[in-house]
Amino acid sequence: MFVWEDADRMTSRHRHPKKDVQRALRFAEDHGWTVTPTASGHRWGEMVCGHQGRDACQVSIWSTPKNAGNHANRLRQRVRNCPHQLPGSGGGS
Repeated sequence: MFVWEDADRMTSRHRHPKKDVQRALRFAEDHGWTVTPTASGHRWGEMVCGHQGRDACQVSIWSTPKNAGNHANRLRQRVRNCPHQLPGSGGGS
């Protein structure tokens, strides 16, 4: 794994190959979600909300979505609609 820099911010996960999806993942991380790359087939990784429990929100991130813009919008929508919004995490950007 490598570290990449993005607008004065560093992370230790791989970048997603689609720019729109990468921006959505950064949005999720800014709102307290954890993004974890996986090595299983078409699934690039998963996002999990910051809620500590079995009912935490979990979303699959596809490596090659049919439409990257729509996939990114759905990822952002899941973050905004999470019932476990963390205090101070915003929620509507």
